[in-house]
Amino acid sequence: MLYWTNALGGEGGKSCQAIPESQCGKNVGNCLKCGTASSYDCTKCCPGCTLYSKYGYSYCLCKKPPTPPGPPANSSDTWLQYEVAGLNVTAVVGGKQDPRNPKYEKVVIMLHGGGASGEEWVYNYEQGWFDGHLDGVKYVFPTSHIDSHVWYNSYKNGCGLADDCAYDIPSIQDSASRVSALILSEQELLNENDAKNIYLAGFSQGAQLASYVQISQINFALGGTIVMDGFPLPPLCDMPGADPAAAKRNATYTGNDMKFYIWHGSADPIFPVNLTMNAYDGIFAALQVPDVLKVSHIESGQSHTVIQKEFSSILQWISQG
Repeated sequence: MLYWTNALGGEGGKSCQAIPESQCGKNVGNCLKCGTASSYDCTKCCPGCTLYSKYGYSYCLCKKPPTPPGPPANSSDTWLQYEVAGLNVTAVVGGKQDPRNPKYEKVVIMLHGGGASGEEWVYNYEQGWFDGHLDGVKYVFPTSHIDSHVWYNSYKNGCGLADDCAYDIPSIQDSASRVSALILSEQELLNENDAKNIYLAGFSQGAQLASYVQISQINFALGGTIVMDGFPLPPLCDMPGADPAAAKRNATYTGNDMKFYIWHGSADPIFPVNLTMNAYDGIFAALQVPDVLKVSHIESGQSHTVIQKEFSSILQWISQG
């Protein structure tokens, strides 16, 4: 079985971080030398790793000794476990296949809620929520590298959801850089020139990070970005009502080929529904791409949670994309 790890990332998400060769294979990265051509520019990899470049990023893909993937009991599908940019990843591909070269056409990366883990989605698999949507798809469940399994740190200092002072910005940037590395790694495995068959979904903090990654981290369109109960993070939350030129300066991609699916519970006590939905409308208006919002759904009575009806709707949308 092939296991892959990636050296992209660094302190505060600002740059790659070179390590001495003696640290190779110890989950602290796999880049021996960093350049300055971009924010993530590795120029020399650890032994056994291969240097790849895409969209101005240079990073390492490395074979890693296998660890037990721990699939659900009696699973009829193919389970994989690997590490990319410090994220421990569990993945499932529909059907029994050769784990060294599983066949699929689409990838769906799913980011868990703050404090949870990739096991959040494995549980949904065990409940049968993926049934009917596994053929030709690889579902990827990373777990945050932060010890508490949040995707970012926040401050309980009286600042509101739309205030930058409520957020530890470097922790957002760091997690976003790691997720972008995972996207590029999955694209490399798909052997495709664009990311139109890669989808990024998330719940709660994972949803917040998903929209951040598409608009303010990567510089290309994904096949779709799915936001389940997640208020936009800064700088996105600063965009509603802003001058378009100012909003675009805080974005890394503003193409009209983005596709967003937003589902929010009307009774969400964490992220108030009207505040959240109006914020996203304001973001797309400021970026002058209102048509990228393909689905905007408010589920009556739903709290801050994921329900099976929501899950089925999202997977159906992905399958038709």
